[in-house]
Amino acid sequence: MANNIDQKLKLLTRMRIPGTPLLSAYLAKSGISRNLQQYYARSGWLENVGHGAYIWPGDELDWQGIVHGLQAQLDMPIHVGARTALTLAGYSHFLRTAGEDDIFLFSSRKRDLPMWVSRTPCCKNLKLSYTSFLPNDALGLSDIPHKTFTLRVSSPERAMLETLYLTPKKVGYIEAYHLMENLTTLRPQILNELLSLCGSIKVKRVFSLFADKAGHSWARYLDKNIDLGRGIRSLAQNGVYIEDYSLIIPRELSSLWE
Repeated sequence: MANNIDQKLKLLTRMRIPGTPLLSAYLAKSGISRNLQQYYARSGWLENVGHGAYIWPGDELDWQGIVHGLQAQLDMPIHVGARTALTLAGYSHFLRTAGEDDIFLFSSRKRDLPMWVSRTPCCKNLKLSYTSFLPNDALGLSDIPHKTFTLRVSSPERAMLETLYLTPKKVGYIEAYHLMENLTTLRPQILNELLSLCGSIKVKRVFSLFADKAGHSWARYLDKNIDLGRGIRSLAQNGVYIEDYSLIIPRELSSLWE
């Protein structure tokens, strides 16, 4: 029995990635039973951070480490998206107070985050959106390094469309446009694929409007036959009508281009 505990402890040590949690379901699947996990916690080898989650004593978690744990250990179909992904890529225009910014995650399948995640201080601003407005869960995603692990994150092309999906409730239109102004190197091929699959008429029209107004060189290579739907879409009451895109937009947004 003692030899088995020692062997499993060696396995546990090899599984450790600093800054990430060790999740109970993953440990059990790897051969470290829940009883043995509890024994290691009582013995000081593990520290419980919530139901079903441990860390190595003295380790510190950040939200990136927790998201990595959910992605890699539980195979949760989530990724970092929208403004958060643009910030990680260095495109964020607005400076925000540390710890006060929302952290946007996306998933096309309904699967709630574990309860302990929302109770962890570094994750209090996690916002998970369940949506299939972009039905391809692989297109426009990549793994980027953070400390000693990687995160599955939207490319700038996908992240911008996700940002527009969140407007105006979670991201303002003016902020979204300023983010678009910074995106000088988007890839038209990826954009055309994403736009052709995009199920949100609002997102496609606003993206096309913003691309036109920002004047980036990549915009000339966008597919002009992307379906933008029919009829007028209103983004604001008593707004300004933009005929080319059949959009009624907020007056304060229109004033950026006057």
